[in-house]
Amino acid sequence: MVGFEKKPTEGEKEKFEKIDKVGMPRAEEYSGLLDKLGPREKILMMSTAKLKEKDKSIITLTNKRLIVFNSEKTKLLGKRSRFEDIRLDDICDIRMEERKGFDLMKITTKEKEKKILTPEGKGVKIAGYIRDQQNKIKQDPADQLEKIGSEKEKGNISEEEYEEKKKQLMDRI
Repeated sequence: MVGFEKKPTEGEKEKFEKIDKVGMPRAEEYSGLLDKLGPREKILMMSTAKLKEKDKSIITLTNKRLIVFNSEKTKLLGKRSRFEDIRLDDICDIRMEERKGFDLMKITTKEKEKKILTPEGKGVKIAGYIRDQQNKIKQDPADQLEKIGSEKEKGNISEEEYEEKKKQLMDRI
């Protein structure tokens, strides 16, 4: 593919099983991507769209961005980058086109439109994952921190749950 597929360790295989998958992503693709992530970045969803054996796109949604790797042979949609890194807060619009054998996701960013190959009949589901993550990012962490503090005082969450959520929110501030 693009030089990142590698044999996963047992721990990586376990983590791979816990993420959401659309299409047929493989643990080898996942384990190679782990080296490409930033601090506190987690893979939430993966998808692999394949037209032929070596003609594929790997779509990875993290808690911060959408990462797309295209094989060298993926030229069906015209000139395409081998690697796309799209920050979630840069995405303005997502449109889908159903095609024979695949769906075409058109992502409009602040700068341009990007075309991404998705598995047939799965584009809308992937777009939903992206929108859900965008909504989570847009929620104000300070407001959420106040709410969980209130829930802890009421006894609705434990001290451990509070501290874990507080750490997550503080990382976003």
